[in-house]
Amino acid sequence: MKKLCAGICALLMLVAAATAGLGEITHPYGVGQNGYEAVVISKNVTVRATQNTNAKSVKRLNYGERFAAMPVGNGWCEVYLTETEGLDGYVLEDYVLLNPAYITTEESTPVYAWQARNAKRVGLLGRGETYPIIRMEGNWMLISLRGAAGWILRPSGDPTGTARMKTADVLKIAEQYFLRINPWGDYQQMNQEQLKEFYVFAEFDAMTREWKVTYDSKRDQIYEIRVDDATGEVGDFEPVNG
Repeated sequence: MKKLCAGICALLMLVAAATAGLGEITHPYGVGQNGYEAVVISKNVTVRATQNTNAKSVKRLNYGERFAAMPVGNGWCEVYLTETEGLDGYVLEDYVLLNPAYITTEESTPVYAWQARNAKRVGLLGRGETYPIIRMEGNWMLISLRGAAGWILRPSGDPTGTARMKTADVLKIAEQYFLRINPWGDYQQMNQEQLKEFYVFAEFDAMTREWKVTYDSKRDQIYEIRVDDATGEVGDFEPVNG
């Protein structure tokens, strides 16, 4: 996947600002008759007759095409394009995703270059679009984008799936709180444009039923806000350092 991840910065588009997205995750299917479901995550990939990049081309598959595949342990996968005709050839594993989960968006969803809401936006997904999920990390998902990749917030904003509040609502509460106070002792009241310069992360703790929203000022000052999942009240505010 190194080749794919290197393409995160390759997708350059100007998009409008949007809130954290909602969507539905379709979980991996598992092993089928001829192997795992696979999907092409590069612009295209060539099916070869043997496990050699110089071997005869059997077929070219484009981004998003699905088929059955089974890894053979050396960077290649066996390819089964139909359920009845048997082995069709081989593809390099770097260009496909095996046994993938998918995200289908339920509203416009911004795509970021890395896991932060103030990171550079590299795309905007429309409602009802479906994309393969490369991996999940905390409240974020790395998705395949027609040969590139980008990060979106998980639909629920909660890795455990038990939170009542959505990530977007928690971040909005935290933003409104910061607009009312001056945590760094500045005399000038903070505004929304200034807040966009901070790194912001929201994590849900299923044990305490609280959200932890972290603000990093990029000046070695990090503050955490605790938001109650049931009431939305800000229950704690403290500096981590600085």
